[in-house]
Amino acid sequence: MSKKYNVNKNVLEAAKERIKFIFDEFENIIVSISGGKDSTVLAYLALLEANKRGRKIGLFFLDEEVVYQNTAEQIEYVMNLFPANTNRFWLQIPFKLTNSTSFSEGQLNCWEQSEKKKWMRKRKADNILKKTWSHQTKVVNKNKGFGFYDVLYNFELSFLNTAFLVGLRADESFNRYRTMIKNPGYKEVMWSTKRDGGNFTFYPLYDWGFHDIWKFIGENNLKYHKFYDFAYKKGRGINEIRVSSLTHEKSFKSIQDLPEFEFETYEKLVNRIQGIAFAQETAKNKKMFQVKVLPQNFKKWCDYRDFLLKTYPDETKKHIFVARFAKHKNNEYVARQQCKQLILNDYENNFPVKNNEDPIQEKIAYWRSVL
Repeated sequence: MSKKYNVNKNVLEAAKERIKFIFDEFENIIVSISGGKDSTVLAYLALLEANKRGRKIGLFFLDEEVVYQNTAEQIEYVMNLFPANTNRFWLQIPFKLTNSTSFSEGQLNCWEQSEKKKWMRKRKADNILKKTWSHQTKVVNKNKGFGFYDVLYNFELSFLNTAFLVGLRADESFNRYRTMIKNPGYKEVMWSTKRDGGNFTFYPLYDWGFHDIWKFIGENNLKYHKFYDFAYKKGRGINEIRVSSLTHEKSFKSIQDLPEFEFETYEKLVNRIQGIAFAQETAKNKKMFQVKVLPQNFKKWCDYRDFLLKTYPDETKKHIFVARFAKHKNNEYVARQQCKQLILNDYENNFPVKNNEDPIQEKIAYWRSVL
């Protein structure tokens, strides 16, 4: 194991100490799991500590329905590692999920009863099939409706004085690091953030590296999601080897390989929601979802943006882009990003536009001034 941020101990020793600290401080502990490698390792470490103390912890998984079959299998595996020490919070409740592959069906109503015959999988009786909270449901975006993050927020609010453990790691991105430190933590613990209801989120693996995770998985003979082997054999880079959702704005690369990785899942997904087959066929096209090459009929990104905005098919959301773009600079650098938002139907702004001058043009201007 590597040494980071604390030269006196390795990351495994540090993580175990952090988890012990959380168990000392909190009676209620819930670990969020996704089926990915990081949350698998975190859940295992927390369950080991719970087993030593003869306590139970919650394992929380929000089932989006449209996930890999292997994701469901991995969640079931983690849920059954220490059944005597596990409270099962596998939520299979209806909520709205963004579908970036279709303009006509921009949202998927997960687990919608009227679409039961098309569900990707059957719901299980030992999972949670109705909301777990008694308070009035809070919804952030009334226009979108009850969505993914609303479920997370309301689920958390149903608990008091609870420690929620999440497997985020700082070396994956600066955005993730900022997420971990943006709010005052519990007793000034840097790797924690304050939540509503006297709850706190903790990140015990924040200083782990990619290789630390896999070393731990190998040494402890833990099962892991099969997509990692698939992606490794395909020659993917470290940052690309991750389990992703299948319908949001950043998912087109996952859909691209889905028929090869899990053909039955791909068939079910095509039947379940619109736009999947088109997204799968065009995911590698640099003119489409990657938005790296201008279509031949356009000479400028600004012109292409104006065309996409003019022909945007969903009038109920068009005003969102119009208002957002009015605040942006009108240059080619910004316009290309705006085109990407329009093509991916990113009305939620999950791919924020960097509203700057074109860095290439700035470099050219600089060198012209000094040469």
